[in-house]
Amino acid sequence: MKSRLLALILLSLSTITGYSQKNTIIGLFAGGGCATTNNYDIALSGGLDYSKGLNVRSFWGVQVFYQQFSLLYDKEINGNRHALGSEGEIIMHKTAYAFITPKFMFCLGDRHINYFQVSAGLGMNMGGYDSLRRFYTTSSPNGYVRYDTTLDKSKNINGMVLRLGLAATQYLYFGRHWRFTLSEDAGFLPGSLTKTSGYADVSRWPYSVGKLNPTYISLRIGISHTKLP
Repeated sequence: MKSRLLALILLSLSTITGYSQKNTIIGLFAGGGCATTNNYDIALSGGLDYSKGLNVRSFWGVQVFYQQFSLLYDKEINGNRHALGSEGEIIMHKTAYAFITPKFMFCLGDRHINYFQVSAGLGMNMGGYDSLRRFYTTSSPNGYVRYDTTLDKSKNINGMVLRLGLAATQYLYFGRHWRFTLSEDAGFLPGSLTKTSGYADVSRWPYSVGKLNPTYISLRIGISHTKLP
Protein backbone atom coordinates (compact mmCIF):
# COMPACT_ATOMS: atom_id res chain seq x y z
CA MET A 1 0.00 0.00 0.00
CA LYS A 2 2.81 2.41 0.86
CA SER A 3 4.56 1.61 -2.44
CA ARG A 4 1.34 2.52 -4.28
CA LEU A 5 1.20 5.84 -2.43
CA LEU A 6 4.82 6.63 -3.27
CA ALA A 7 4.15 5.79 -6.92
CA LEU A 8 1.12 8.11 -6.87
CA ILE A 9 3.22 10.89 -5.32
CA LEU A 10 5.91 10.50 -7.98
CA LEU A 11 3.26 10.54 -10.69
CA SER A 12 1.78 13.70 -9.18
CA LEU A 13 5.18 15.37 -9.08
CA SER A 14 5.94 14.49 -12.69
CA THR A 15 2.56 15.88 -13.73
CA ILE A 16 3.10 19.07 -11.73
CA THR A 17 6.55 19.75 -13.16
CA GLY A 18 5.18 19.22 -16.65
CA TYR A 19 2.99 22.32 -16.38
CA SER A 20 4.50 25.70 -17.20
CA GLN A 21 1.67 27.60 -18.86
CA LYS A 22 0.37 30.99 -17.80
CA ASN A 23 -1.48 31.49 -14.51
CA THR A 24 0.22 28.68 -12.58
CA ILE A 25 2.08 28.43 -9.27
CA ILE A 26 4.52 25.60 -8.45
CA GLY A 27 6.22 25.60 -5.07
CA LEU A 28 8.15 23.84 -2.33
CA PHE A 29 7.49 24.44 1.38
CA ALA A 30 8.59 23.26 4.82
CA GLY A 31 7.81 24.20 8.39
CA GLY A 32 6.64 23.08 11.78
CA GLY A 33 3.61 23.27 14.01
CA CYS A 34 1.99 22.43 17.32
CA ALA A 35 -1.26 20.76 18.31
CA THR A 36 -3.86 22.88 20.05
CA THR A 37 -4.36 20.07 22.60
CA ASN A 38 -2.08 17.31 23.93
CA ASN A 39 0.97 18.75 22.16
CA TYR A 40 4.30 17.09 22.97
CA ASP A 41 6.82 18.52 20.51
CA ILE A 42 7.11 20.53 17.30
CA ALA A 43 5.81 18.50 14.36
CA LEU A 44 7.61 19.02 11.05
CA SER A 45 6.00 19.13 7.62
CA GLY A 46 7.09 19.75 4.06
CA GLY A 47 6.07 19.11 0.49
CA LEU A 48 5.11 20.39 -2.94
CA ASP A 49 2.32 22.66 -4.05
CA TYR A 50 0.69 23.15 -7.47
CA SER A 51 -2.01 25.68 -8.35
CA LYS A 52 -3.68 26.36 -11.70
CA GLY A 53 -5.74 29.50 -12.28
CA LEU A 54 -9.43 29.15 -13.03
CA ASN A 55 -9.51 32.90 -13.60
CA VAL A 56 -7.51 35.92 -12.41
CA ARG A 57 -8.26 35.33 -8.71
CA SER A 58 -9.39 31.71 -8.28
CA PHE A 59 -7.13 28.66 -8.40
CA TRP A 60 -7.51 24.93 -8.00
CA GLY A 61 -4.61 22.63 -7.25
CA VAL A 62 -3.07 19.94 -5.10
CA GLN A 63 -0.56 19.62 -2.30
CA VAL A 64 1.59 16.54 -1.70
CA PHE A 65 3.27 16.73 1.70
CA TYR A 66 4.71 14.94 4.73
CA GLN A 67 3.25 15.72 8.18
CA GLN A 68 4.40 14.59 11.61
CA PHE A 69 2.21 14.27 14.72
CA SER A 70 3.73 14.45 18.21
CA LEU A 71 1.24 14.08 21.05
CA LEU A 72 1.08 13.27 24.75
CA TYR A 73 -2.36 12.56 26.26
CA ASP A 74 -2.34 12.59 30.08
CA LYS A 75 -5.54 12.31 32.12
CA GLU A 76 -5.36 11.45 35.82
CA ILE A 77 -7.51 11.62 38.91
CA ASN A 78 -7.92 15.07 40.47
CA GLY A 79 -6.18 16.77 37.54
CA ASN A 80 -2.75 15.33 38.32
CA ARG A 81 -0.07 15.03 35.60
CA HIS A 82 3.08 13.01 34.85
CA ALA A 83 1.76 9.85 36.62
CA LEU A 84 1.65 11.60 40.01
CA GLY A 85 -2.00 10.64 40.50
CA SER A 86 -3.20 7.39 42.00
CA GLU A 87 -4.85 6.40 38.73
CA GLY A 88 -4.94 7.57 35.17
CA GLU A 89 -3.89 7.05 31.56
CA ILE A 90 -1.04 8.39 29.43
CA ILE A 91 -0.73 7.94 25.65
CA MET A 92 2.45 8.81 23.77
CA HIS A 93 1.83 9.14 20.04
CA LYS A 94 4.46 10.00 17.42
CA THR A 95 3.60 9.31 13.79
CA ALA A 96 4.01 10.70 10.29
CA TYR A 97 1.64 10.69 7.30
CA ALA A 98 2.00 11.42 3.60
CA PHE A 99 -0.94 13.51 2.38
CA ILE A 100 -2.41 14.22 -1.04
CA THR A 101 -4.87 17.10 -0.71
CA PRO A 102 -6.82 18.77 -3.52
CA LYS A 103 -7.36 22.46 -2.77
CA PHE A 104 -9.08 25.68 -3.81
CA MET A 105 -7.25 29.00 -3.47
CA PHE A 106 -8.53 32.57 -3.81
CA CYS A 107 -6.45 35.72 -4.28
CA LEU A 108 -7.27 38.71 -2.07
CA GLY A 109 -6.45 41.93 -3.91
CA ASP A 110 -4.95 42.71 -7.30
CA ARG A 111 -1.23 42.26 -6.53
CA HIS A 112 -1.28 38.46 -6.10
CA ILE A 113 0.32 38.63 -2.64
CA ASN A 114 -2.35 37.40 -0.22
CA TYR A 115 -4.17 34.12 -0.81
CA PHE A 116 -6.72 32.14 1.19
CA GLN A 117 -6.89 28.36 0.77
CA VAL A 118 -9.18 25.46 1.71
CA SER A 119 -8.21 21.82 1.18
CA ALA A 120 -9.26 18.26 1.94
CA GLY A 121 -7.33 15.06 1.41
CA LEU A 122 -6.20 11.66 2.62
CA GLY A 123 -2.99 10.73 4.38
CA MET A 124 -1.28 7.37 4.62
CA ASN A 125 0.71 6.39 7.68
CA MET A 126 4.47 6.28 7.08
CA GLY A 127 5.41 4.81 10.46
CA GLY A 128 5.41 5.77 14.10
CA TYR A 129 4.96 4.74 17.71
CA ASP A 130 1.88 4.58 19.94
CA SER A 131 2.10 3.58 23.61
CA LEU A 132 -0.54 3.24 26.32
CA ARG A 133 0.25 3.58 30.03
CA ARG A 134 -2.44 2.84 32.62
CA PHE A 135 -2.03 2.89 36.37
CA TYR A 136 -4.35 2.55 39.36
CA THR A 137 -4.18 1.81 43.09
CA THR A 138 -6.19 -0.83 44.94
CA SER A 139 -6.40 -1.96 48.52
CA SER A 140 -5.15 -5.37 49.65
CA PRO A 141 -4.67 -7.19 52.96
CA ASN A 142 -1.12 -5.80 52.97
CA GLY A 143 -2.16 -2.23 52.22
CA TYR A 144 -2.46 -0.28 48.99
CA VAL A 145 -0.94 -1.74 45.80
CA ARG A 146 -0.23 0.30 42.65
CA TYR A 147 -0.53 -1.35 39.26
CA ASP A 148 1.32 0.44 36.45
CA THR A 149 1.68 -0.99 32.93
CA THR A 150 2.93 0.44 29.62
CA LEU A 151 2.08 -1.35 26.36
CA ASP A 152 3.21 -0.81 22.79
CA LYS A 153 0.02 -0.12 20.82
CA SER A 154 1.61 0.88 17.50
CA LYS A 155 -0.53 -1.71 15.71
CA ASN A 156 -3.55 0.48 16.52
CA ILE A 157 -2.30 3.45 14.47
CA ASN A 158 -4.78 4.13 11.68
CA GLY A 159 -3.39 3.50 8.21
CA MET A 160 -5.28 6.38 6.62
CA VAL A 161 -6.76 9.64 7.94
CA LEU A 162 -8.80 12.47 6.46
CA ARG A 163 -7.43 15.99 6.84
CA LEU A 164 -9.27 19.29 6.30
CA GLY A 165 -7.13 22.39 5.94
CA LEU A 166 -7.40 26.18 6.05
CA ALA A 167 -4.45 28.40 5.20
CA ALA A 168 -3.41 31.95 4.46
CA THR A 169 -0.36 32.39 2.22
CA GLN A 170 1.67 35.46 1.36
CA TYR A 171 3.67 35.45 -1.89
CA LEU A 172 6.60 37.88 -1.57
CA TYR A 173 8.22 39.03 -4.83
CA PHE A 174 11.95 38.52 -5.39
CA GLY A 175 12.12 37.94 -9.14
CA ARG A 176 10.04 38.06 -12.28
CA HIS A 177 8.65 34.56 -11.76
CA TRP A 178 9.83 33.81 -8.22
CA ARG A 179 8.22 34.34 -4.83
CA PHE A 180 9.09 33.60 -1.23
CA THR A 181 6.06 32.15 0.54
CA LEU A 182 4.90 32.39 4.13
CA SER A 183 1.90 30.27 5.12
CA GLU A 184 -0.20 29.99 8.26
CA ASP A 185 -1.94 26.63 8.14
CA ALA A 186 -4.58 24.95 10.32
CA GLY A 187 -5.20 21.23 9.83
CA PHE A 188 -8.25 19.42 11.22
CA LEU A 189 -8.68 15.64 11.60
CA PRO A 190 -12.31 14.44 11.76
CA GLY A 191 -11.16 10.94 12.69
CA SER A 192 -8.68 9.61 15.22
CA LEU A 193 -5.01 8.90 14.55
CA THR A 194 -5.23 5.68 16.57
CA LYS A 195 -7.70 3.09 17.82
CA THR A 196 -5.89 2.95 21.18
CA SER A 197 -8.27 3.81 24.01
CA GLY A 198 -10.90 4.76 21.43
CA TYR A 199 -14.67 4.58 21.70
CA ALA A 200 -14.67 1.05 20.27
CA ASP A 201 -11.97 -0.18 22.68
CA VAL A 202 -13.48 -2.81 25.00
CA SER A 203 -10.93 -1.90 27.68
CA ARG A 204 -12.13 1.73 27.89
CA TRP A 205 -12.39 3.31 31.35
CA PRO A 206 -13.08 6.84 32.69
CA TYR A 207 -9.62 8.11 31.69
CA SER A 208 -9.71 6.91 28.07
CA VAL A 209 -9.09 9.48 25.36
CA GLY A 210 -11.94 8.39 23.08
CA LYS A 211 -10.54 10.09 19.99
CA LEU A 212 -7.04 11.44 19.34
CA ASN A 213 -7.65 13.97 16.57
CA PRO A 214 -5.77 17.20 17.29
CA THR A 215 -5.95 20.44 15.35
CA TYR A 216 -2.48 21.50 14.20
CA ILE A 217 -1.42 25.11 13.68
CA SER A 218 1.67 25.31 11.45
CA LEU A 219 3.96 27.99 10.08
CA ARG A 220 5.56 27.17 6.72
CA ILE A 221 8.04 28.93 4.48
CA GLY A 222 8.86 28.13 0.88
CA ILE A 223 9.70 29.20 -2.61
CA SER A 224 7.44 29.26 -5.66
CA HIS A 225 7.79 29.67 -9.40
CA THR A 226 4.84 31.68 -10.68
CA LYS A 227 3.37 32.60 -14.04
CA LEU A 228 0.65 35.04 -13.08
CA PRO A 229 -1.38 37.45 -15.21
